[in-house]
Amino acid sequence: MSLNFNQTYKCVSCGEDIYSNSLLRVVCVECVPSIDLCLECFSSRAEIGQHKSYHGYKLLDNGDFSPLGNDWTAKELVQLLDGLEQFGHGNWNDVSRYVETKGPTECRDAVNNLFVTGPIGSMTYKESERGNAMDHTSPPVTTTTPTNPASNLSLHELIVLGFMPARDDFEVEFENEGEILVSGIQACSGGNRVESDDEELETGLKLAQVDMYKNKLKERERRKQVAKDFGLVETFFKENPFNPSTGKIGAPKPKKKDPKSEVFEKLKVVSSFQGVEEYRKMVSSVAKEKDVKSRIKELLRYRKNGISTLSEAENYESQRLKRNKRKAERKKALESGANISGTDANNSTNCEPSPVKEEAKKVDLDKLSSIVGLPGYELLSVNEKRLCTSLRLHPNLYLSYKTCLLRDHLQKKKGQSPKPVHPTGLDKLHRRKIFNFLLHSGWISAY
Repeated sequence: MSLNFNQTYKCVSCGEDIYSNSLLRVVCVECVPSIDLCLECFSSRAEIGQHKSYHGYKLLDNGDFSPLGNDWTAKELVQLLDGLEQFGHGNWNDVSRYVETKGPTECRDAVNNLFVTGPIGSMTYKESERGNAMDHTSPPVTTTTPTNPASNLSLHELIVLGFMPARDDFEVEFENEGEILVSGIQACSGGNRVESDDEELETGLKLAQVDMYKNKLKERERRKQVAKDFGLVETFFKENPFNPSTGKIGAPKPKKKDPKSEVFEKLKVVSSFQGVEEYRKMVSSVAKEKDVKSRIKELLRYRKNGISTLSEAENYESQRLKRNKRKAERKKALESGANISGTDANNSTNCEPSPVKEEAKKVDLDKLSSIVGLPGYELLSVNEKRLCTSLRLHPNLYLSYKTCLLRDHLQKKKGQSPKPVHPTGLDKLHRRKIFNFLLHSGWISAY
């Protein structure tokens, strides 16, 4: 007997609806997929495609016979039980509308006489076990452990989080608008009527929406369980402490840049496929591997520099740090416009004083009569020598200010904003005359 009474079966030979003319249909058990034949085509030994007349077969009915010898057919009994399961015992009007061919009184009498006090009820129902029925339906795929992710939080933190412990629920859930998928779905009425193609398509769309909604519910539960297993809520409030006086969450503390953080970010994807302990073991092993590789790289650098003992390595590291510090200070001094000549002969972190300042201290510009033989004189052009002589300006002082002006000019041409730095020992009149001289000579342009 087929329990799908709403489906139509057509003969593959004549194309007619089988159950409209007969109570039985013939199904070939050897053809894949199986084919249906009416009794007339089967008796005439019809052969279609791969089907042969000598193939094995079975007979199926459409439920129009009475299995209990009364006026209830098998189809009506199945619909009665389906309606009873859906609407419950006592809602006989709804059950009768589901059966469609019987009234409320007939449905009530059939249930009581056949399945409660009748032979079926006497073998399956016991009054002493009322209320102790076992649910044999498949349970939903949800976690049975409590998913409370905020058990150790204070009342203020729960309010900020929007968590309701009694309901184990949040005010705003993941995919909070997911219920819209099923809120407008209307259930199809039962019965043995044949659905059209449009109705089958609409039913398929409704079932697809229900499946989408169930997937969203599963994802909600999965996220709650992940938040509980990994302690994400507690970690959030540790990084963003809650202030009860203001009722606001404090700004997170700036994290130090960790070179391992990039690797851990890539490993977050794997956490959804592993347990908590497995994920922690994997993260610790990856971190250990990264440390070992870094140490190997460091030892290879020591070997390349001829270092073979740990004491030599410590001395090398201290010298390297001092060297890097001197480079940084020298670079900073150059960016600020200081004139650094030569290298640090004493290997100290202090830069040598500028020779320009020393010369400016030794030579009094007011008593300077000739610049011939002074440091930097041989680097001047004829016009520059005349300018320095007329201004009674030390050549190195002129070259230092010229360097500052040229550097500022190049930075402005690149679109940068330079920081003007002027060497000591020049007054405003000297600076303006040097600027005008370089402008007229074509060294710089007006800006």
